[in-house]
Amino acid sequence: MVKVDKLFFGLLQVTLGNRDRLSVVPSAEEWTEIYAESERQAITGILLHGIEKLPAEQRPAKVFLLQWIGVGEIIKQQNSLLNGRCKELTSNLSAAGLHPTILKGQGIAQCYPESLQKLRLPGDIDVYVDCGLRKALEYAESLGQKNVEWDYKHLHLHLWDDTEVEMHYHVEVLLNLWKNRKLQKWFAAHEEQLYNHTDCTDTTDLITPTAEFNVFYILLHIYRHFLYEGVGFRQIIDYYFVLKNLNENLNVNESYAYKAVGEFAMVKFAKGLMWVMHEALGMQRDWMLWEPDEKEGRYILKQVMTGGNFGHHDKRLKHSGGKLGAVKAILTHNMHLITHYPADVVWAPVWIVWHKVWKTWMQFKGLKV
Repeated sequence: MVKVDKLFFGLLQVTLGNRDRLSVVPSAEEWTEIYAESERQAITGILLHGIEKLPAEQRPAKVFLLQWIGVGEIIKQQNSLLNGRCKELTSNLSAAGLHPTILKGQGIAQCYPESLQKLRLPGDIDVYVDCGLRKALEYAESLGQKNVEWDYKHLHLHLWDDTEVEMHYHVEVLLNLWKNRKLQKWFAAHEEQLYNHTDCTDTTDLITPTAEFNVFYILLHIYRHFLYEGVGFRQIIDYYFVLKNLNENLNVNESYAYKAVGEFAMVKFAKGLMWVMHEALGMQRDWMLWEPDEKEGRYILKQVMTGGNFGHHDKRLKHSGGKLGAVKAILTHNMHLITHYPADVVWAPVWIVWHKVWKTWMQFKGLKV
């Protein structure tokens, strides 16, 4: 492990309260590299909190730090905007007779401590509504939206120029068609767990899934992105706080969410992720629901550091453009994963063909493009 990576992980651990200071004082050049990695991993705001906790002699130069603080203020403003948008969106959906819940991002942010909540870099808004594809399209069209973009999982609502909204009618999908059919039945069986006033810090009064539901769902979200795009530390830190906020009385042997990880063959990945969270984040062992696997963890960590947030920096995913180029890049990227997670990786090309046929059929039945 290179020195800058150790410093990066050390600052993450200071941020999360798992150590008091860095092992050495970073040079100006090393601070620049740490900042660059924080951007690649989409956690620049999160690490700012860690810098503020460092002893004065370990902090970066004042001019550099002021620039970092400026970025943090922008992130705080973005979070304030998105939290307001979430309230407006769910209010409007409820008024239309729909039943919304905020997934992932702004929902998981409520599980962060208040000092970090506003510094988590926000993305788009993911909202689940139990209405199905047809009614979701009707809702989008009732707002005057033309040429709605949609697929098996969600559609894009164009409500604001400054905020992207993905309206889910399927919570998540797996490209393995057999496992996906099983997954949709699982979500239907536990749908009531999707609607809960957050049992974390509850500062925005959002409806989100329960903490126990997220034990499975957020891990599934990370796993899926790891397989087909790439995943970064922003999502891993999300799961860190999911586990931290679990009720101490949770009996894993009776937990439906814990059992689901085994039912969907994600235990190997979960064990590797536990090692990553211990090694990089300093997560204590008694928070772990699975025994950490160092060998798999090192493999996962290498992919995380190579690709960054959602694999945006992974050269294996670069392509010449167009849908065919994108498909080729994904399949090429997946080749190194096939020995680790073959049951899901080999289904990617099958899913691409199936989804094309499915969407054509749905359009033939009368759904608009």
